[in-house]
Amino acid sequence: MIRKIIIFSAVLWCFGLILSGLQAAELTFAWHGQACFTIVTSQGIRIVTDPVKMGNYDIPQSFKADIVTVSHEHGDHNQVDSLSGSPVVLRGLTGGGGRFTAIDRTIKGVRIFNVSTYHDESRGAELGLNAVFVIETGNLRIVHLGDLGHVLTKEQVEAIGTPVDVLMIPVGGRFTIAGKAADTVIDQLKPKRIVFPMHYQTEEALFLPYSGAEFCKDKEGVSQLEGNSYIMRTDVPSGGLEYILMSYK
Repeated sequence: MIRKIIIFSAVLWCFGLILSGLQAAELTFAWHGQACFTIVTSQGIRIVTDPVKMGNYDIPQSFKADIVTVSHEHGDHNQVDSLSGSPVVLRGLTGGGGRFTAIDRTIKGVRIFNVSTYHDESRGAELGLNAVFVIETGNLRIVHLGDLGHVLTKEQVEAIGTPVDVLMIPVGGRFTIAGKAADTVIDQLKPKRIVFPMHYQTEEALFLPYSGAEFCKDKEGVSQLEGNSYIMRTDVPSGGLEYILMSYK
């Protein structure tokens, strides 16, 4: 009888490991417009990048974040007060957006650090400063470029680290990189699995010159999703780089 109980307990333990492994195999990404994503890690940690509240760009009130990153202090990227919950807020800039601040923290098992860049090609003289955020969870490196306005320097590429697994890159032009400059940054960072284009022209952002579809035209591995959510299986080998376009609603 005791032997049967031990065997049964062992089976339950193994089953639990299998279930936990299945749970740990997924990351969820949702796009809410501009540079705002919600990311749910395989351990259930909830991260918001550049919170937005602009027209129909918005984060569901039911989403309670654990961590929030803010690449710069423009109004379509820093709507922290619109979020529910009591997240840890990591601002890449201080002094109202006028100064860089160095961040390297591990929160609930997720390491997040930033790299100083600019919002334009004039070292911030036109549009100000910008912080790239690097999120490391498990063995994955996720890079959110914020409103990057220039091709990266060698030093910035080294600080971000390569290769990248998931890259979130602005492609709409006018206030950020687009077209060939965005392609160059992708070549610099060498993402292995996914590129999420962001900060591009939609019905809510007609002031931006280029759409995500225009950027992805003639590229291989492009998927246009009907919804705003994508689940990445981390236990499945990458079949090559994918470009994922999502709706914001």
